[in-house]
Amino acid sequence: MEKPESCGTQWDSTFFICHDPPPPQTAPDYSSLQEGLTYLDMVIAETLRIYPPAFRFTREAARDCEVRGQHIPAGTVVEVAVGALHHDPEYWPQPETFNPERFKAEAQRQRRPFTYLPFGAGPRSCLGVRLGLLEVKLTLLRVLRRFRFEACVETPVPLQLESKSALGPKNGVYIKIVSR
Repeated sequence: MEKPESCGTQWDSTFFICHDPPPPQTAPDYSSLQEGLTYLDMVIAETLRIYPPAFRFTREAARDCEVRGQHIPAGTVVEVAVGALHHDPEYWPQPETFNPERFKAEAQRQRRPFTYLPFGAGPRSCLGVRLGLLEVKLTLLRVLRRFRFEACVETPVPLQLESKSALGPKNGVYIKIVSR
């Protein structure tokens, strides 16, 4: 994974060179958050690919079925390893590299279905995904207008992760917040 400085540089260039952000007192409206921040959407999606909120999830087979020649009887609990899937080089070249370009519209159309599952899929996927992503965008816009973030020497690079109820940093993340 790239050094944290490159992520900070990416944020700076995205918001303060490529875009003309509204003044800090102006709140973005819903339509601009949904349609006007394509690169921010790509950055969030790539972050969720590398650090999915649910590293794995389980489902119970409702009926007998066969997947790639493997018989799965009804009632079998199947675990989907989202973290492993999101880091599989068969689907994600250089999976440890932070690359938001993976989420350009054309790249998404060419991607094999169900290889990106940060919120699950199907009828039991996360109900709050739209609200959650909207909140993330609003928060990032407000915070990044006023501050920049720098990794401190205490933060291990690459970040060591552990999975409890959700994926998180094993030894914490230490950052310095600097006013713009």
